[in-house]
Amino acid sequence: MPPETDNLRLEELHAADQKDREKVLTSAKEVEALKGRDLERRKAVLEFVTRGEINTVNDVYRAAVIFLHGAEPKDFLFAHRLAVMGAINGHRPSRWLAAASLDRFQMSLGLPQTYGTQFEHDAENNRYQLRLPIDDASVLHFEKRFFNVPSVMERLAQLNRKMSSDAGGKPA
Repeated sequence: MPPETDNLRLEELHAADQKDREKVLTSAKEVEALKGRDLERRKAVLEFVTRGEINTVNDVYRAAVIFLHGAEPKDFLFAHRLAVMGAINGHRPSRWLAAASLDRFQMSLGLPQTYGTQFEHDAENNRYQLRLPIDDASVLHFEKRFFNVPSVMERLAQLNRKMSSDAGGKPA
């Protein structure tokens, strides 16, 4: 990858993407508004791609995160390609993103996830749960460690602790 500087506009888009995910959305109107903002961010990233303005591992990672929040299989596959490039170039957070984007891509095709990175909020019980199905029978014993993927139980505990501490146990 060229030794360029990070794309500051992409950094801002990534920060906005992450801020949008700080709380559990409780209405269809909020979800639709988020989908609209996500679409605008993906359009901006594609413009950066067209103009050759994604040049650093940080840029690749941030673009991958934005496409992980896509709407269709091609978005998740693009996120996966970017995350793999980041991981190959030594960007450690891209490893987890490579696993998560593969899981999301597989699930968008109706296939089971491999690494168990995809969760959903159960509003009735106010808890997060693993999105099923999962097929991890072929995962090598060290593979999840390599991709920085915590066990399902560890990740559920993290998500539910965060929700409890952020909102006193209630979705914000």
